[in-house]
Amino acid sequence: MIEPSLESTPRGWIEKAYDANVFTLLTVALLVPVLYPLNDRVGYWLALVIMALAVAAVSVLVALPVIPIKRRRAALDAERGLFECAHREAGSALKQRWALGYAKAEPGRLLFQAKTGVTGRLVGPIETYSQLQVMGESAKAPFSAFPRGKVMTFSTDKGTVELAASPASLDLLAERCLRDG
Repeated sequence: MIEPSLESTPRGWIEKAYDANVFTLLTVALLVPVLYPLNDRVGYWLALVIMALAVAAVSVLVALPVIPIKRRRAALDAERGLFECAHREAGSALKQRWALGYAKAEPGRLLFQAKTGVTGRLVGPIETYSQLQVMGESAKAPFSAFPRGKVMTFSTDKGTVELAASPASLDLLAERCLRDG
């Protein structure tokens, strides 16, 4: 049997540059020469505040075109049943640590593969969980696990699994692979 791919839709150069903070570093590099003349004119602390506000404003302006690109990529992944999440398995080697990665919701089973870091590549074997049943209500995810996400606990054929993901991703999971019971 061919194992399904958990590779997400490739990121474009704009997303890669944004994730690497290239635009913010360029802004800082371009504004540093302005700091000294500004410092002489308005004083050190006011110049520092102005520079910090300028970097923050440019960061927001750069993020605006990246947001729809990321949403479009996430929508393409969702069509395949794939979503980004954090995973924690009771009794695993992770010992209460969250593993970032991608999950794929298929009829009757959930596939998970960890990735290296926040934007890294997928590594290691694909974990397969079947016989999923929700155990209780979803709760707010810890910021360190999945910012602005929810956590759901599942009973599976391999024991208890916690999954932190966006609410839309958890809805996709429920629609695609949870059985009644």
